[in-house]
Amino acid sequence: MARSKWQLDLTTLDNSSKKHSTKIDPAGFSLNMYDRLRPGQSTSDLAESQEDPQAQLKLKKAWETALGPGKSVPMNAFMLYMSGNSVQIWSILITVMLLFNSIKGAMGVTPAFERFESSATGGKAKSFVAQIATDPLLLPKLAFVGLQLVNFALGLYKCSTMGLLPTAQSDWLAFLEPKTPLEYTIGVHG
Repeated sequence: MARSKWQLDLTTLDNSSKKHSTKIDPAGFSLNMYDRLRPGQSTSDLAESQEDPQAQLKLKKAWETALGPGKSVPMNAFMLYMSGNSVQIWSILITVMLLFNSIKGAMGVTPAFERFESSATGGKAKSFVAQIATDPLLLPKLAFVGLQLVNFALGLYKCSTMGLLPTAQSDWLAFLEPKTPLEYTIGVHG
């Protein structure tokens, strides 16, 4: 049977010339694991070199998790602005929710980053100091806690503007009289 010009006989190809070729393989093409071994390299060395991209991906995802609370800072600031400075149930609920979620998030650092730990990203070290010194997830964890503290500071500022924080001297000393306002405004519609 005559072969068309688009048919190729793969049984006649020589793989030894392919291994030493300087041509670049097409995207998505990979030789099997044993063809990628260099002389003197074992399969365990190859497995360790393949774990590095996975560790880099885990570190990238850890940074995405760490920067997550920072994405909610503008939204929280807008919600606090829109709730007003008067002491009402709505503004108190928003402020308490912000304070509580910030504390809960800062205390939950370990569970938030637990899925990113592996032998290449630190994992379980022998001592606490050794783990802190060699943990590549330390900076993402610190950024996560720092952004939670920014959200907490927003809540404290809101409490201060509503007058719920004891910032005057008369709040702490019983013998001082509280400040008296210079004028009152009463709205009467009629």
